[in-house]
Amino acid sequence: MFRRVEQAVGHMNSSRTQLTFRKTAACPASSTLLSYRAEKLSRKLATLVRTHLADCEFCAAELPLLAHHKPARRQPRPPEIPMNLRILAESILFQKL
Repeated sequence: MFRRVEQAVGHMNSSRTQLTFRKTAACPASSTLLSYRAEKLSRKLATLVRTHLADCEFCAAELPLLAHHKPARRQPRPPEIPMNLRILAESILFQKL
């Protein structure tokens, strides 16, 4: 019985550890990490990010994943609204005005 309690406590402790593996308010944005990877940050900001990476397991793990990020070549255009839906929406909007 004591062994089961030890296992349960061990599982809770490992779950608690997993809960801390997340981005926090102190973490730089992914776009900042991308700029850091591309060496496009100022020396001062790069030093701050490097210091943060030494202490934050999440961001240190995120940085190599960002190597697979491919920047968009052009800005995606929003899809056009089908004409029948547009007519319906405008008729509803104009009724309320």
